[in-house]
Amino acid sequence: MLDLALDGRVFLETEVDCALQEIDMLLNTENTQLIGYPQYGTEFETFLWTLTPTTGEIEKYIREKIDTQTHFACKMEYYVKASYLEGDYRSIYYVKIALVDKESGTTKIREYQYQ
Repeated sequence: MLDLALDGRVFLETEVDCALQEIDMLLNTENTQLIGYPQYGTEFETFLWTLTPTTGEIEKYIREKIDTQTHFACKMEYYVKASYLEGDYRSIYYVKIALVDKESGTTKIREYQYQ
């Protein structure tokens, strides 16, 4: 069992759960926030709203970050799907990441929405 919990009540017991936690931390960490490892993180909000990338560029960017900056997720089979919904007042990026753990036969999906 790995204790990567955010509080005392939750324990991450499977590698899929650890991988999901890694991806959450990766996508929600800005570069230079981790002392001693300034290249960790995605600057994801800046990437989305300053560069206005295509969905293919978003998927490629996330895959590169997962492959180079995670321990558990990079060893698993995973799928990244991005969508862009243009709005009259506000546009939305929607990202879905599915992780497949072949050992346990478990698939877990995490969805992110950026407005």
